[in-house]
Amino acid sequence: MPRLEDVLEQGDAARVHQLPREALERLFWKYQGLRKQVERDTAFWQATNETLKTAYERLDEQERELARAYQTIRQDLEIAQQVQHALLPKQFPDMLAQLDLAVHHKQLTEVGGDYYDFFRTRDGHYAIGMFDISGHGVSAALIMAFLKAQFMQTMEQAASPKEIVEWVNQASLGFLREVRRYSTVNFVVFGERAIRYVCGGGYGVLVRGGEIYTFSKGDPFIGLRRRPYTEFELSFDADDLLAMYTDGLVEGKNAAGEDYSSRRLNALIREHAREPVGDILRRCVDDYHQFRRADTDDITLIILRRRAL
Repeated sequence: MPRLEDVLEQGDAARVHQLPREALERLFWKYQGLRKQVERDTAFWQATNETLKTAYERLDEQERELARAYQTIRQDLEIAQQVQHALLPKQFPDMLAQLDLAVHHKQLTEVGGDYYDFFRTRDGHYAIGMFDISGHGVSAALIMAFLKAQFMQTMEQAASPKEIVEWVNQASLGFLREVRRYSTVNFVVFGERAIRYVCGGGYGVLVRGGEIYTFSKGDPFIGLRRRPYTEFELSFDADDLLAMYTDGLVEGKNAAGEDYSSRRLNALIREHAREPVGDILRRCVDDYHQFRRADTDDITLIILRRRAL
């Protein structure tokens, strides 16, 4: 008589009737075991499918919640962007009568930390401030609004760049340390035939008669330490050119990891210093865009020329 294992291995159903009784009983209990295994597997997969169905339903609901939250965040960022744009300066008409001005200002995200402003000092002189708040996004934008308020208030208390920046640093130091933020500063006051400036980490270059003068920028950032600032003076007469910018430009990198550099930017400004300020600005921005691989920081560039009166 054939063995049960041989019949099952050969798959010959016609030989089942040749099996002895003991083999048929074994076949019966084997079948019963397999049926129960199938029932258990079926129950397991049904339960698994129900669990997966519930999990997918929860994921769908979470996706809907995330979509609603994202929409809320987008709306808040759009409002923050509008507020920050509203805080950017409006040019004084009589200031434009003295200065020919061009500005490029681009934030890395919807809101950011680069900030520039136009002021009138207590004694009636015009001033331009340029600042780069550490970090990006909403936190930097909030610090920007805070510093703007500080400088606006200080205009009524002081007149020289040194006094103004020291006053703001003193008033802001505790808060900025608490939130672990700081800001570079480039603050320029325009006199009759000269500029006076304070530079803590910013960038500035003046072109006069083919000669180029770069800002001394050894002073501390706003919010880092309580220390006196240094005030410098440069002649700035009719047709002289002044450029101020933040490090987002000069630290932009190409595919090889090389910095754009202030040397390259200053050389470009000097080479085209006789052109209209708008043309110089476009040359600089285009050259930067062709060089850099991608924007990695907020960017601000201001170029201005003293008009002949």
